[in-house]
Amino acid sequence: MVFKLAAPLIIALSISLVLPGDAHAQLYKGTDAEGNVVYSDTPFQDSESFTPPPLSVMDAPKIEKPQPASQAPEEEEKPETSYSRFAILSPSSGETIWNNPDLAIKMIIEPALATKEGHRIWLLMDGRPVVRHSGSPIVQIGQTYRGTHTFEGQVRNQKGEILKRTPPTQVFIKQTSIRKQAR
Repeated sequence: MVFKLAAPLIIALSISLVLPGDAHAQLYKGTDAEGNVVYSDTPFQDSESFTPPPLSVMDAPKIEKPQPASQAPEEEEKPETSYSRFAILSPSSGETIWNNPDLAIKMIIEPALATKEGHRIWLLMDGRPVVRHSGSPIVQIGQTYRGTHTFEGQVRNQKGEILKRTPPTQVFIKQTSIRKQAR
């Protein structure tokens, strides 16, 4: 049974060794009637034998496989940015705001907010977040209903941990109302 499978293989190998192949075919180079350079594997009028230059062969660059996380060298952990100053500039604490439909809160932060580290500003009004994940110390909160409100800014990291808080700022929002008199 092994002989039956090996016999065709042996015959094919023997024939390929006896017959000449085109592995080393001759090339010819010449010019045509219009002066263009022409290459061919058969000789033509005014052609010369041509041997092409050797092919440039380069080894593929070796690529290192990434190490699993457990074996990867640990990167040096940079200390998180520490903020020396974080405060609400406007409105100021105790300020009364009349008929302002779009309230903007302006804060100052030093050094600048480290957005590349994933730090973001949150703004709380009366203890509830009204702006989350802001990259700017100026936030527009829109219409605020009348009454006394306390604002607080927070800097949070990517994990949501509070890194720095502003002192609370209490403001009074007042809106003019027109009362119709009974007739």
